[in-house]
Amino acid sequence: AMAVKIGIDAIKAASDLSETVSKVGVIFGDSAGKINAFAATAATKLGQTKQQALDAAATFATFGKSAGLSGDDLVKFSTGFTKLASDLASFNNTSPEQAINAIGAALRGEAEPLRAYGVLLDDASMRQAALELGIVSTTKNALTPQQKVLAAQELIYRQTSAAQGDFERTSGGLANQTRILTAQLENAKTTIGDAL
Repeated sequence: AMAVKIGIDAIKAASDLSETVSKVGVIFGDSAGKINAFAATAATKLGQTKQQALDAAATFATFGKSAGLSGDDLVKFSTGFTKLASDLASFNNTSPEQAINAIGAALRGEAEPLRAYGVLLDDASMRQAALELGIVSTTKNALTPQQKVLAAQELIYRQTSAAQGDFERTSGGLANQTRILTAQLENAKTTIGDAL
């Protein structure tokens, strides 16, 4: 019974990954290969499964595309935030999923979840960041949703400088070694599911 359950779980994981790879192909188009290559090393470099890294990149890409990004800019936007999520999780001892959700919420305009990671996004700061980026000519007008995404990106990176690179710095520690091992085991389950 246990073997059957493991087999069913593995097949489901492989099916889920196949669907996500398809979604990544649609979202990223010609750049999908870069995202798949990035996700293939996510277990050891980020402590995330391939599935988690692809899902995160696809989620962030939705916001990046809405802000007018494409090609390598969209890849950089998506992979940068996926990596930052692992760094924030490592630095604050949370899970990558929590950090991914918090960043995604901030890009949707919900600042509260990212406050747990020390990031404050208020309207005045967003307008000032947009002005500094050159995407608006005055701070008097309201930002469009597309402009808010780019301003939020700038502020998130500015305010998380201490956490950036933390997963790599502390990858030898117990917490991150556990994340790496867990991700590798989940990837192995998906490989078994492919075979089945």
